Amino acid sequence: MRHSSFLEVNFRLLSENMEKIRRLSGKAQIIPMVKADAYGNGMIPVTQFLVQEEKIKKIGVATLGEALKLSKECPDLDTEYIVFSDTEMSDSQHRSAYQDYNITPVIHQPEDLNHFLGDERLRDTPLILKLNTGMNRLGFTLQELQDGIPRLKNRGIQHLMTHFAYSYVTQKAGDKTSRQYEEFKKAQKLLSDSGVTVEETSVSNSGALEQKIGIEETYVRPGLMMCGPYSVEPRIWDGHQISKLVTKVIKTFPVKKGTPVGYGINVAGEDGFIAVLPVGYGDGVSTFFSGVKLTVNGLPCSIFARVNMDMCFLLFSPDAAGKIKTGDVVEIWNHDNRVITDIATQMKTIPYALMCGITGRIPRIYKIK
Repeated sequence: MRHSSFLEVNFRLLSENMEKIRRLSGKAQIIPMVKADAYGNGMIPVTQFLVQEEKIKKIGVATLGEALKLSKECPDLDTEYIVFSDTEMSDSQHRSAYQDYNITPVIHQPEDLNHFLGDERLRDTPLILKLNTGMNRLGFTLQELQDGIPRLKNRGIQHLMTHFAYSYVTQKAGDKTSRQYEEFKKAQKLLSDSGVTVEETSVSNSGALEQKIGIEETYVRPGLMMCGPYSVEPRIWDGHQISKLVTKVIKTFPVKKGTPVGYGINVAGEDGFIAVLPVGYGDGVSTFFSGVKLTVNGLPCSIFARVNMDMCFLLFSPDAAGKIKTGDVVEIWNHDNRVITDIATQMKTIPYALMCGITGRIPRIYKIK
């Protein structure tokens, strides 16, 4: 574990993001996604805050294991956990968890529907059905939905959903998001015409919600945007990055052009000034951070040479001497959601990957103010 390096998560900013999401969502209710340890921010404390302070009644996770962890560690929370992908429906022993805890699976293929409808223990569990409208990952095709209608008539569908593959791009008439939404509407009509009741619907992930796509449905399902980063370029979501990644300088020294630094053959291309940080790929600052440009104490720098397991180097111009000192605080990213997005862009990745990559060696510190 680290001491002076940590991920600070600010619940006041999370609350402000939730209020902005409510304004965007209109009458739609919110199912926050807290999968992957709430995008690296800490699934347990984030869920507790959402349920206790934000009065959230449904929480989305990716795996049955995540739902069980929440159920067992937060037994007093009055909320329903919805498992979106790794439901373990083929395993009879795992299916019992849906009866024993307030957990509901998203049924996304015919085999799982067979298990769900054929298990007497799940007779009172709401049926949530996912459609494949063009993402081609999980979900029922229209043909599979048609084939299942005789069985669905008896049970009815509590919640019908789909997932957009291209919602991080500004929507245009006839684009992939529009076509997926049209497929979803076709499926709704097919079910209605066939006498299958559908109580609730949802389609909006973060990118769709930023653009107010699907807010006429019963629910929206924000994940990334709740934690701060935006999906759609140019930026329209001005939410706060709820976390900031903080470390410190543990050593500084001047470096001459041609001097090797760290592992391998990495030499300074010009005279400069080095600051050593006590974070590396063992903490989630991966080797792909090498070359990323940052600002420390108002001075530009870049992550230089090869990132080590436990350390990395910042390279400044020579005039940083005296302005960057041992013990100085370094914020790799802060509460401005443009900063983490800029870092991700430099690394040719996305903010999700940076946030989820922070390991357990970095403590999470939670702030209310």
